[in-house]
Amino acid sequence: MNQEKQLFLKTLSELQTRKKTTDRKKYGPLAEEAEALLQTYTANDGIAEIDQEALSELYFLTAELLFGNDLATRTATRSKTLANEEKTLEYYNKAIELLDKEDYSCGLWNFLSTAGHTDESIAALERFIERTGGTAKVLSLAAEYILMYADSEDTETIQKSVDYFYRAIEKEPDRYDTYWAFWTDLEEAVDVCPDLFKEALLCLNKVIELSIPETSKNHNTLGNRYFDLALLYIKMEEYSKAIEPAKKGLAVCEQSNYGKTLLAHCYHMTNQPKLAAKYYLTFANAQDVVPSEYRSEYHLYLNRYEQNNKSLWGRLKKFVSSIFKR
Repeated sequence: MNQEKQLFLKTLSELQTRKKTTDRKKYGPLAEEAEALLQTYTANDGIAEIDQEALSELYFLTAELLFGNDLATRTATRSKTLANEEKTLEYYNKAIELLDKEDYSCGLWNFLSTAGHTDESIAALERFIERTGGTAKVLSLAAEYILMYADSEDTETIQKSVDYFYRAIEKEPDRYDTYWAFWTDLEEAVDVCPDLFKEALLCLNKVIELSIPETSKNHNTLGNRYFDLALLYIKMEEYSKAIEPAKKGLAVCEQSNYGKTLLAHCYHMTNQPKLAAKYYLTFANAQDVVPSEYRSEYHLYLNRYEQNNKSLWGRLKKFVSSIFKR
């Protein structure tokens, strides 16, 4: 390896290390150094002396530094623009031209979506998928992002999103992030696109499966995912199926008022008033925690409880009075 190439790689490595240890508010000087290094090694055909992989890393690093610095500035000034948008886009694209890496396309997608260029950001992911067949990560991003912005009546676009999702899980069947990311958009999408209930159930059940082991990094959210599954069944009006996940959620989160409310509602809808009352009445004197859509049911069971108590107290008083009369 010639001395010039060694110097280039050493400088690049130092910049990459400094980026990791520097707050993005202070990326400005690093971005200037990266651009100066680019100019040095791309002027006068200097590019021929450096291999494409190293040069692509420098283009990507420079783009990331400019983007990070612009984000920090935008946050500090409450601006809606990115000062170096055109130059940053150029560097991302040059990195991708030199080396077709997943990280580069994901970086370009993140930059474009943050800058508000929704169509272009999706196109960046789709180009990578067309060129390479895609990775689970990129296919998952495409599925999630397309669904996020799809019109509820645009069945063709929604189907494209679903297709990417299935391709992603085919590549990596146990990748938690794929199921979680798609679920976060399906959660609301099913309200207007009932055909997506199948994918929503698949995502939630898999998220739960992958969260069950105590060693899972998502184990602490397991109870909430059971409640999500119960609510999904409620949306499908399959109340009897919702009972089991609601009970499992409460087994994990015993004091969850939300879980008790879901379970009470399911018992109410499946004509099990005693069990419904058991859970609704845990909210006595604290009705504000009962969601508004369930509040009428809460009052129904509260009134029944109070009437039963009055009736029981009345019978007890009569019994005591009869004893004294004797």
